[in-house]
Amino acid sequence: MTARVLGLFQRNNRLLKGCSISTLKLAIDGEIKHAKPPNFDYYAKGNNIFRLFFDNTKTYDRFHDNSKVIVVEGNIASGKSNVAAKLAELLDMAYFPDPTEDDIYINRNVEPNFDLRTHNPLLPYDAKYYTCEMFWNESDFINKGKGLYLQYHFYLRRYWNYLRALCHLFNTGQGVIIDRSPFSEFAFADAMHKCNYLSQRGLLWFKQNHSMTITNIWKPHLLIYIKAPIEKIRERIKKRNIPWEVNARNLTDEFLNAYDDVLGKYYFENMDQYSYTFAVDGSSVDVYNDDDIRVIAQRICEIDFSGDHLLRGDYKLLKWRKALRYEISTTSSRVDLFFVFVTG
Repeated sequence: MTARVLGLFQRNNRLLKGCSISTLKLAIDGEIKHAKPPNFDYYAKGNNIFRLFFDNTKTYDRFHDNSKVIVVEGNIASGKSNVAAKLAELLDMAYFPDPTEDDIYINRNVEPNFDLRTHNPLLPYDAKYYTCEMFWNESDFINKGKGLYLQYHFYLRRYWNYLRALCHLFNTGQGVIIDRSPFSEFAFADAMHKCNYLSQRGLLWFKQNHSMTITNIWKPHLLIYIKAPIEKIRERIKKRNIPWEVNARNLTDEFLNAYDDVLGKYYFENMDQYSYTFAVDGSSVDVYNDDDIRVIAQRICEIDFSGDHLLRGDYKLLKWRKALRYEISTTSSRVDLFFVFVTG
């Protein structure tokens, strides 16, 4: 399915003029130049093959200064969700929160919605729907743990959440800010393995599936990494006061350090090849202070996204730069991703 996403924009070879938009704009400054075509409500109206013949609007016609994909990453309780939500407000972008356990176990296709976890009291332990509370307080990962099962389902939800964000961008032109992405999912698996929450076989299986499904998804324009010290993380976990999380036996400093180590040293450095990166020092920046977040917004508005300064062999924003050089039909570029999204 991901191979189909590659063809979103590549339909013909007529060169677009002025397709490189260099910098982001703050909504409060009133400098965002919205495109003329109205937003297409793809979620309510759907996309079908008939629009291919009657809709002459080009995907790029809806794009403006802030038509970008931004991902905010960070450790558990690092404050990334607040940063992502506030930046979305400041930049007039759509905010896509990180999927939760509810997104895995609540069936929203029926009325009223049904929570599969309500079966748990009636089921033997091995047959229960494995929850975050069960994972973080598991005493026997070898015989009872289902960390791989839970991690895989979170990956699926983050994967479709990212595709939905791309869908929103391509159909409306509004930029998106995503709280955690599927690209960093292997960092969780690595940290789980280092802390003996996941076997070597389970780690290899997850990494194989991750590498096969994530390769062709377009990477974000910008990756923001919130690096928070353990003391701050512990303080915020205590403050949000989720009982099973506060007293979780497996949410140790060892795990938090292992996750942050993979996220910061490997993932962040590797993504710098493909996306612009921006690190926030959580020890000196208050990620819950509106003024500090506004400074972050101003700083990222200084980044030049045009790609004019990049060398021929540079991979940074390669797919965006290559694809957006060509004029293509809105429907022919958006239908594929819509069907990938709705069939997921």
